Amino acid sequence: MALPMVMEMGLERGFRSAIREMVIMQLQLAAVFFTFSLGTKVHDFGRTVLHGGAKCRTTGRGFVVKHEKFTENYMMYSRSHFVKALEIMLLPIVYHTYGSANVDPTTYMLLSFSMWFLGCLVLYFLIHLGSSGQR
Repeated sequence: MALPMVMEMGLERGFRSAIREMVIMQLQLAAVFFTFSLGTKVHDFGRTVLHGGAKCRTTGRGFVVKHEKFTENYMMYSRSHFVKALEIMLLPIVYHTYGSANVDPTTYMLLSFSMWFLGCLVLYFLIHLGSSGQR
């Protein structure tokens, strides 16, 4: 999935630089951030489809950047992301229960490690950041 990004960066800056950037992004858990960000967008789109959405009307004013407190952001996004994280963690359990028969534990862990890792990380960040934001 990251091959197009590596190829683009490789053509623009050189392949050694592209590989280095890719390693740095993996160490910074950029994939988790992008998944978290995409989860926010999907949640908002889903609510818009289910409950109807507002139409955008131009006012002629420019784009405004507003800084919110962390607790405000946490209250807005924690519920949707807790649910998504729990759903992601439910998938390997369902796979193990109803998946192909006679799967050894090593194969199961290799197949489901990314889902467990992502679900646990999202829950950890929500719990850890939520408790540190209220101090």
